[in-house]
Amino acid sequence: MAVIEFHHVTKTYRLGARGNLRETLMNALPGLVRKKSDDRKLLNALDDVSFQVHEGEVLGFIGANGAGKTTTLKILSRVTYPTTGSVSVDGRISALIELGAGFHPDLSGAENIYLNASILGLKRAEVDAKFDQIVAFSGLEEFLDTPVKRYSSGMYARLAFSVAAHVDPDVLLVDEVLSVGDAIFQERCLNRMKEIRDKGKAMVFVSHNMIAVQSICSRVIWLDRGKIRAVGEPEQVISQYLHNQYFGQKNILDLEEGEELFHYDEGSVVVEAIKILDEAGKPFQTIRGGGSVKVEVHYSAKRQLNSPNIQIYLADKQHHRLMGSDLASSNYKGQWTISKGEGVVSCTFEAVPIRPNIYYFNVDILEENRLIYRQKDIGPVIVRPDQTTLKFEDYNLFDMKCHWELNGYSESMADEGIK
Repeated sequence: MAVIEFHHVTKTYRLGARGNLRETLMNALPGLVRKKSDDRKLLNALDDVSFQVHEGEVLGFIGANGAGKTTTLKILSRVTYPTTGSVSVDGRISALIELGAGFHPDLSGAENIYLNASILGLKRAEVDAKFDQIVAFSGLEEFLDTPVKRYSSGMYARLAFSVAAHVDPDVLLVDEVLSVGDAIFQERCLNRMKEIRDKGKAMVFVSHNMIAVQSICSRVIWLDRGKIRAVGEPEQVISQYLHNQYFGQKNILDLEEGEELFHYDEGSVVVEAIKILDEAGKPFQTIRGGGSVKVEVHYSAKRQLNSPNIQIYLADKQHHRLMGSDLASSNYKGQWTISKGEGVVSCTFEAVPIRPNIYYFNVDILEENRLIYRQKDIGPVIVRPDQTTLKFEDYNLFDMKCHWELNGYSESMADEGIK
């Protein structure tokens, strides 16, 4: 059963329009202002947007700033109304859209609990029954008698979410307000939202935290400049969004564009190609956190290389070296050589235990500890969150398990971090 019906909604704003009485009167009188309000540019914050939310469903909204996410929540909570289209919500709404909305700065935390809860539709007796739960959840017991104007933004968020989450709503609307809370409170909020979801209640969740969206949402909508760009499974939509955010329409596997190459000895070795493959052996746009990655280096040795070493490591956008593996010191002990001619060396990292972000591989080839070839910023590797196999505390920047292969010889090893 659909709890929310959002049907062909368009919300139009007039850029530069003011809402106070003075501006309204001035705009109503011709000749008092140089430019009439009708001449001002119109902006569609939402443009013909339609969706449904069913009982027990958590619908997530992602998108860049100004995409229309908060406008959607404000229309659902009746803070504003659509220019065209229709919206219906079945049941009690509890909305957490702006920090401290409905709070009076001069009232204490305890007094604002009653004030905010009454705005959200609770009667005095209902607040009395839930007061202790709300306070315990917020963790603000010692500050209850303090005026909220002295609260930090994080304390505002704690109290506001605690009230909204205990209204027992049929529909919970949550905007990007949890980002100001600490990690423990954010986890507590996510667990509370999961409890509400498991009770069969509907939820609309707006966030830039892709880990949270992946963890709690059953379906995701990507809004882009007021229009729905994609809708579907969280993993699929998040992957499309992250790829577009970082690269737009650029093919991230095009290693010819923008590479920074350093050839220290062009007469020694040339790398013909470097391929980055997922656990299925295919090029990828994004990988899940904890997934495996294979890096293949296709080279052409112009002569025999004595005591060679190949290093493959991952770095972030600031070129901080995070993790990697060293072929010579880890696998091929003692004296060995790379013969003249073409060959392939590959390193399969069994897991990429890093937080969702954008990263690059770097490849160094050394001979007798002398750098003869370097290629930087290979990729990029976009890591998306994964809710099924990797918890937040499992992300680690240094413990890498990988598998090397060189000209038919292979060996597994566990690299303990940066070499």
